[in-house]
Amino acid sequence: MASLGWSYRDKPYDPYWGPTSSKANFCEEDYIVTPYIAELINTLTNLTYSMLPFPQAVLYAIHGIYKNWGRKDAFLRNIPYLGIMGVGFGSAFFHATNKYYTQWADDLSMLLATATVMHRVYTYDDRPLHAVLKGLGLAVFLTLFSVWHCLSDEIVGHSALFGVMVVLVGLKTRSIISDRVADPVVKKEVRKLVWWGSGIFISGYVIWNIDNFTCSGLTQAKRKIGMPLSFLLELHGWWHIFTGIGAYIFIALVEYLTSEEAGEPLAGRFAWPVDMFLRKRPRSKPSIVRTGYGTLSAAPENMD
Repeated sequence: MASLGWSYRDKPYDPYWGPTSSKANFCEEDYIVTPYIAELINTLTNLTYSMLPFPQAVLYAIHGIYKNWGRKDAFLRNIPYLGIMGVGFGSAFFHATNKYYTQWADDLSMLLATATVMHRVYTYDDRPLHAVLKGLGLAVFLTLFSVWHCLSDEIVGHSALFGVMVVLVGLKTRSIISDRVADPVVKKEVRKLVWWGSGIFISGYVIWNIDNFTCSGLTQAKRKIGMPLSFLLELHGWWHIFTGIGAYIFIALVEYLTSEEAGEPLAGRFAWPVDMFLRKRPRSKPSIVRTGYGTLSAAPENMD
């Protein structure tokens, strides 16, 4: 009997998508809210990868793409944002159906999104031809790995490759910070943002494992509390929210570090809530001066 909300069903609905066939299945009870979505909260929280929790419901990915509108290199800048959007949709499709083939979409979208960031940090200062060749090589490798992953029905190799790619991106990002950010104040801000992103990722990972190892107790507590307050105990959903924010931090930070804006103050460049982590540095308003040819132009902006 639920004490604070609506009671859970004794038995789940008949699944619209058919019986569960995925190897991975998480603590949220399947088809307990609706017959059309296997894990409702795990599905909805995947919107964090694409959506900014903001009154206008602006998408994280769309936020990044919009900021790059009109740039000559907008396509290359936007590839990682498209990748994180793919993770959100792929993972949501998996949690909505709990089918084996949709688990592939979840697994492989993670590698694809990480690969786009990896390509960016290792090719941002390359000649276009070299960047294209490295991209093709990475694409061929991931295609072959994906085929093997699906045919062999394994999960260890996927996790190991994902971890290696994340470490390689992290190491390269550290060297880029040292090379491209000279201002000690800005460098401190960049490193603080890296620590925030890492902390959010690690917190999400800890919460996910609590969900894995205390599932029985959590399920009893959720049934006792009742919906919708029990949704707060769907800890795998919190993992999605934390990793969505953490992934956005690193994608936006890599874009900044590999662009011509590297070294400039960070405040005002990131979506909420990331911008709250940064110290606001005052900017003076540009004054309008008249040139010798009678045209108007703005004086250089004082950043400090």
